[in-house]
Amino acid sequence: MPDYKPEECIYDKSYTCPVCGEPFKAKQVRKGRAKFISNDDDLKPNYTPVQPDYYDVIMCDHCGYAAISSKFDKITLSQQEAIEKEITPLYEKTDYPDVYDVDTAIERYNMALRNCEAKKSKAGEKAYIHLKLAWFCRDKNDKSSEIEHLKLAYSGFNEAFTTEKLPICGLDENTLLYILAATGIEIGYPEESIRILSRLIVKKDLSSRFKQKITLLKDKIKN
Repeated sequence: MPDYKPEECIYDKSYTCPVCGEPFKAKQVRKGRAKFISNDDDLKPNYTPVQPDYYDVIMCDHCGYAAISSKFDKITLSQQEAIEKEITPLYEKTDYPDVYDVDTAIERYNMALRNCEAKKSKAGEKAYIHLKLAWFCRDKNDKSSEIEHLKLAYSGFNEAFTTEKLPICGLDENTLLYILAATGIEIGYPEESIRILSRLIVKKDLSSRFKQKITLLKDKIKN
């Protein structure tokens, strides 16, 4: 795989806002340009020279509507009206750089979170955004903010597990359980994490690689 410069990985993708109807462009990562390096224990992916997760929030620069890409077009009429009432009047356009840094990503995800509150999104969508914000705080070595977002992701995913249909923001049951266990370790629930992992590892639809990750995570708790 060739080595690309960050700016060579980015392009402008055209969208039409489902709230205001205006066309706009948003930065996206070209397929195959970001090189995968590793996963953290909670499956946070690490890439070079750009982080694709930084670009997953799509935001209209006309009205301020923002959402993660998988949810951007999934908006009801009442939610559109809520955005127009609660978000658009306060929105001020920001000129973002071509290559997003972690602070830009955090700003855009926080805007998506504000939109979630306005449109009364389900717990799973908000938990997913908090998980990503926790990862970005990790990139900044901001441990206290990371833990704060992990706690909100943990509680939100637990609620979503009992009230929402899977998958949640692309996370299937096995992946979500694993993330809950890994997150629980970080925020002080090791016993609950062991219980989740013990429940997970006996499932028959797991790959050997995934089972190995579960075993390593259990060993981390015991040590």
